[in-house]
Amino acid sequence: MNIIDQSEVLQDVKDSLRVSAIELSRWKLLKSSKWSAEALRGIAKMAVTNDANSTSNETHQTMFNDRETIRVPKEDAGFTEDEFDLYILASSLFDSKELERCAFFLADVTEPRLKFLKLYCQYLSWDKKSVESVESILVTGKVSGGAGYGESDEFMHSFNMDALTNNSDIIKRFHNGKDTGIQCMKDGHQSSVALILQELRDYMEKYEENLGNSQEGELGLALLYYLKGVLLNQNGEKSQALSSFIHSLTLYSFNWTCWVELLECISRADESVLILKHLSEQLVLSKHNNRGSQQYPDHNIMVKFFKIAVFQEFSGNLEEYMANLDFLLSILPNFAYLKAQNALVYYNHMDYTNSESIFDEIIKVDPYRVDDLDTYSNILYVMQKQAKLAYLAQFVSQIDRFRPETCSIIANYYSARQEHEKSIMYFRRALILNKKSTSAWTLMGHEFVELKNSQSAIECYRRAVDINPRDFRAWYGLGQAYEVLDMHMYSLYYFQKACALKPLDRRMWQAVAFCYSKLKSTDSAIKSYQRALQVSNAPDQDIAILYRLACEYESIKDIEMCKSYMTRCIESENTNEEVVTEESIRAKLWLAKYELQIQNYEKAYEYAISITNGTSQEVEEARAIARNCRMQIK
Repeated sequence: MNIIDQSEVLQDVKDSLRVSAIELSRWKLLKSSKWSAEALRGIAKMAVTNDANSTSNETHQTMFNDRETIRVPKEDAGFTEDEFDLYILASSLFDSKELERCAFFLADVTEPRLKFLKLYCQYLSWDKKSVESVESILVTGKVSGGAGYGESDEFMHSFNMDALTNNSDIIKRFHNGKDTGIQCMKDGHQSSVALILQELRDYMEKYEENLGNSQEGELGLALLYYLKGVLLNQNGEKSQALSSFIHSLTLYSFNWTCWVELLECISRADESVLILKHLSEQLVLSKHNNRGSQQYPDHNIMVKFFKIAVFQEFSGNLEEYMANLDFLLSILPNFAYLKAQNALVYYNHMDYTNSESIFDEIIKVDPYRVDDLDTYSNILYVMQKQAKLAYLAQFVSQIDRFRPETCSIIANYYSARQEHEKSIMYFRRALILNKKSTSAWTLMGHEFVELKNSQSAIECYRRAVDINPRDFRAWYGLGQAYEVLDMHMYSLYYFQKACALKPLDRRMWQAVAFCYSKLKSTDSAIKSYQRALQVSNAPDQDIAILYRLACEYESIKDIEMCKSYMTRCIESENTNEEVVTEESIRAKLWLAKYELQIQNYEKAYEYAISITNGTSQEVEEARAIARNCRMQIK
């Protein structure tokens, strides 16, 4: 076979393998795609011919240009042919979850998108080890040594190294006079956030000036800034991470995960206001990767999605939120995510009926969408709809039993049945699958509280607030756990944290007021109860607050104010005729005693005979007052 024929065969094989790797990956035949990609990388490079053969090469090139072949598709412009083949292999390995192997083949790349993929694989590999470490804690209750390693990983790593060290034949076989192979394995296992971040910084210092001159370069740079932000956030450098995320979004705004990570860097409501102001006034979006109207922040739909996400975390202007939501629904009317956001707003405002109806609609339209259904299960749990919760748990377990949402739903089902040990087991499974689920940590803490295991509950709540300091439920849970232990100073601190995050929630102010009361800080307790009364939108719950206020005034001998609030308790009960509470019964008994003491027997008699419920002691005491009043009246 002559040179031209051999080259033609090689090129045909390369093109065929390249097409098969792309097409099979597209249709998710990942093993076959990976095999084709590996074979493509295994083809010998075509020999460069000398000048004598230049004519035949030109003929060969012309012949190929006349044929329909695939070199580098338009959507992957910016790659050389060799880089594109390397990308196909790396993509196949990534899809097959061979992360360290993917990073190995991309070790020497300089193209920004490939560099991102390499460093991203290293980060995900490290993150996988940290997940295994969490799994070790959840399963054994022991904290593993070493950052990012489970105990079994550490043992296997040391075991393998010892075995290699003690066998010189194996060392020679692997090294062949060099230490590159084993060193590569060791480096892979020793990857950490700091090392990945340093490599990323070194790369960007060297190449950043040459990037961004094209659409592909800007995309690669945007991805690198995104990864830099993730690594900085992992290191606790939130302000620098925030800057990196914004830089990434200016280059490429349609990376939703980047917006989510940006939101995680914001810890306070005032910070969210500043970020939104910056996005509205100073954000300049690239023209390469943001087309037409999407170059302008006021019209960019990703900015509007971000504003919706910010509202979910920090509340804010409800009218602006609804305007953004309506605009997005007009463009994406069938997008389940948007409908779920509407349901979550109702959920956060404790309007469970409306939230449930929206989730029901979502399930009808997209029945196999598991996202956010763990919140739906929380709603069914609170509304005590056990039959519906049981059906939901069975349904999602048939879809995918290894989703963290599925495990949380099943855990809620067992909790509703008072099977708290099983509930904890499934919450642990949810956390193995998603260690950042603050909801699962918090709910597992609630289960430990039910089992009177305060120490384990506190540990769960602490992990939740470490992951998301904005989760008021975790702070509130910590307060409750310390309240059970009668450590009211600690409890007050955590309730105040929850109150700062949820200042319009009556329950937070009630909890703060109760702690002040226990600490004998009556003035602060009164102010907190009054604030709870101001923000309350549940008249049936106001009776308890009014009674507690009356008791606080009684403790400082302000009998007139005490009587005023006791009277308001009775009036509130009369307004809600179906509501009879312990507090209203005690208020009537207190008023009966008070009127008897000032010799207003008729009024005392009215209060006394109205007490028909309560404990046997309260009923007997009311009857005694009534008898005494009758005697005095006669």
